[in-house]
Amino acid sequence: MEGEIKCLLVDLDGTVYLGDKLIDGALKLRDVAEKEGIQVFFMTNNSSRSVKFYSEKLTRLGWPVGTDSILSSQEATAFELSRRGTSSVYAVGTESLADELKRFGLEVHEDYDESAEYVVVGFDTTLTYEKLVIAGKHIQRGVPVIATHPDTVCPIGKREFIPDCGSIIACLKTAYEHMEVEVMGKPEAGMVRLVESRTPFRGKQIGVVGDRLYTDMKFGKKWGMRSVLVLSGETNREDITEDSRPDIVVDHVGVLADMLLDQKSRLGS
Repeated sequence: MEGEIKCLLVDLDGTVYLGDKLIDGALKLRDVAEKEGIQVFFMTNNSSRSVKFYSEKLTRLGWPVGTDSILSSQEATAFELSRRGTSSVYAVGTESLADELKRFGLEVHEDYDESAEYVVVGFDTTLTYEKLVIAGKHIQRGVPVIATHPDTVCPIGKREFIPDCGSIIACLKTAYEHMEVEVMGKPEAGMVRLVESRTPFRGKQIGVVGDRLYTDMKFGKKWGMRSVLVLSGETNREDITEDSRPDIVVDHVGVLADMLLDQKSRLGS
């Protein structure tokens, strides 16, 4: 590998914290990034919470950051829909997702309305059967579907998880087999466009740090960034295959902090 890492895109759940507890080494990474002048963004596929929620949570846990440092699949979705000139959508999601879509000038319908141009499906912790029925009505009349992210589960502990956006999409797909879905969050292009709107760094200057092979690591590899897998969340070492192997594998972000202190020798530049 060549070149130093100038920017980190750091996942949250399973990477920086689990529940309300910081993972070992998180504050060490904070200190090293500040010392070395490395730009840090927190990038999450969790579309059930606002960027304000994550900013406040990280600050409470000891890593003070503003909302501009949070890149969420909520914002990636709203950013892309706004870029396309979309006016109105039907959202299967939390109030937070609806608020983010509205912040970008979109009308978000709570009931069935034929003016909806897209069905947006997020990680909906307020999911009801009625929401699925309304989404289904739109799908049957040919309205395109956007998923905020593909994650099937959300970790709430080292070995405990709950259904996520991908599971809700699978439910709809079972009922409406013809349905096609466009994904906005990691590892897809919607999140790349959001990243590029915030930082001048590109390619291997960016390190994607996360605990999932099929979102975090795939995102880094797909878009030519440096992929750093942490084993503090969903993925175990035995899950890694030759095809999915990241550039760097560490037990937790504290180990990455040590590597960043000596990039020239440890990262091979």
